Amino acid sequence: MTRAYSLLLCVLVLLAASPGQAQDTSDVAFRVQMPDSVVVTASRTADPAQTTGRRVSVYTRQDIEALSVNSIDQLLDVVGGLDVQSRGGFGVQSDLKMRGSTFNGVLLLLDGARINDPYTGHFLMDLPVPLSEIARVEVLHGPATALYGPDALGGVVHLITKTALRSGRMSGAGLRARADGRYGTNDFYDASVAARSVGTRTTVSAAASVQGSDGQTVPAAEPPEGANLSSIIQTDFDRRVATAAVARDLGGANLYARAGVDDREFGAYHFYTDFSTDRAREATSTFWVQSRLSSTGETDTPWQVQLFGKQHRDRYTYNPAVGANRHISRRLRVQGQASHTWGTLRVTGGASGGLRGLDSNRDGVRSDPSMGTFANLRWQATPRLTINQSTRLSYDSVYGLEPTPQLYVAYDLGAATLRGGGGRVVRAPNYVERFIDSPTNQGNPDLDAETAWSAEAGADVRLPANLSLSITGFHRTTDSAIDYLRQESVFVARNLDRTTTTGLETELSVDRRLGAVGLTLNAAYTLLDATLDAAQSADAYKYGLNSARHHLQGSASLSAGSVTLGLQGTWRDRLRDAALATDRYGVVHGRLAYDTRLSGARTTLSVELRNAFDRRYTEIFDAPMPGRTLLVGASVQL
Repeated sequence: MTRAYSLLLCVLVLLAASPGQAQDTSDVAFRVQMPDSVVVTASRTADPAQTTGRRVSVYTRQDIEALSVNSIDQLLDVVGGLDVQSRGGFGVQSDLKMRGSTFNGVLLLLDGARINDPYTGHFLMDLPVPLSEIARVEVLHGPATALYGPDALGGVVHLITKTALRSGRMSGAGLRARADGRYGTNDFYDASVAARSVGTRTTVSAAASVQGSDGQTVPAAEPPEGANLSSIIQTDFDRRVATAAVARDLGGANLYARAGVDDREFGAYHFYTDFSTDRAREATSTFWVQSRLSSTGETDTPWQVQLFGKQHRDRYTYNPAVGANRHISRRLRVQGQASHTWGTLRVTGGASGGLRGLDSNRDGVRSDPSMGTFANLRWQATPRLTINQSTRLSYDSVYGLEPTPQLYVAYDLGAATLRGGGGRVVRAPNYVERFIDSPTNQGNPDLDAETAWSAEAGADVRLPANLSLSITGFHRTTDSAIDYLRQESVFVARNLDRTTTTGLETELSVDRRLGAVGLTLNAAYTLLDATLDAAQSADAYKYGLNSARHHLQGSASLSAGSVTLGLQGTWRDRLRDAALATDRYGVVHGRLAYDTRLSGARTTLSVELRNAFDRRYTEIFDAPMPGRTLLVGASVQL
């Protein structure tokens, strides 16, 4: 925590010294620079969404503020087709799954930089930025290995921060600050502060947050006879985050840099096993740095180079009678790209290289290099037809050399866009899957990489009265999928023979005004079917079929004057009956907010009710999820 406060203090000093008169610099500038109709994640360049041939979900800062969410994983749980499987709730720890992938099959980007942890996908959401820093979220549904490299099997989640969206000269200058606080059931607390100084050439920002709760007291699994273990556990947690960033117009190029830390400690009962001797506690710490140098928008050949690194520390204690395991994972990576347009053809190419490593008292000291190069061709064949072809050649010391081509086509009919395509994807096993050596889980150093072919087809329809409809059918065949096979009291990592996944994603959105009342509705339904072609039954595997067969998600926002009412909910029905995790459940959350001005500052008072019907459920094993939680909060913006 000392590093976090030191980082924040340094940047606040810079903010105080920054030039510029205090005036309103609203987030309108973000919408101007990145309108909803333009996305970057589907092609690594800014393109109209209807030309990419892909399904991309976009959430702006205004969308985020209207929802009842207290962490980034709660926000992602609203995204249609994105299956967020949480342990402990409130952002303590979550796995991301898309289109039936495992939790290691979703790539997470922070301002264009890969943030996935090389040790295990369970640490994917240990993010070094608070929710208040996120200005935009783009979710690319379906594989993207050809553009981003391994791990993008089910899809890509791209978090874009406020400062990263600032580039070039700004029309306004000033200092803005914001403070948020919430308090609620089980002594839940959530407090954050953020400040941003915007000049004509430089933007500097800093943010910090603390969050925690005493949690619930719940009964634990009955321990073996003679084991000196408690029969109850506590679901407490504590999290601290701090980050700082700068964006600078250098006159012909833009510089962006960010550093951040995340420290958390929590009860981890049944997070990774379902064994009766599990009384786990865990503490993790993440340190993140990144810098990006990019051309200005006026050049004929836009380019960018980015360098980023991550260190993640994990201390895990299975129960008080067992010594703690300590793991340090590191990732350092550099990547660059450039593009040029000749008439109706745009060519984008780039390369990346990096090193990942592990230092563990249990799983050894490891190091692996990787590199890759890609090319993307975007051809506007006719005013209505756009063809996007990408090919990547990746090298990894684990699986050698792998080509991953993909082809997607979009046809614009005016009120509708038809799209379709597919490609090949690859995912390397992580360090836990290869080397974990514990009484409950065993890795396999001889694991092969997962490879898959995927195809999809769909349409986006824009209807009258601000209605929009999206529908996508998809299919994926995966060879050597990685899972854990239960062998008596141990889970052993192995490659499955083949898995197939077929599904349908649908989403309907409404955004309109009825007189003085604003109404936004969003409903998504995902149907999924998957099979495992393996020597053992599906019940013998740890994660293989715990995705939802039926996944219904919905959110609604109703605003009238200064009052906003927001509702959101999800309902899941799993592919198979899980031994411990809840097979079928629904959860509803709500938020009522009132906006006013106090002494010239915009002030929002809110009341939230999470898990309104007090549903008792679990999403991974029987790691307890929070019951009904009442939160009261306030936000002040200067």
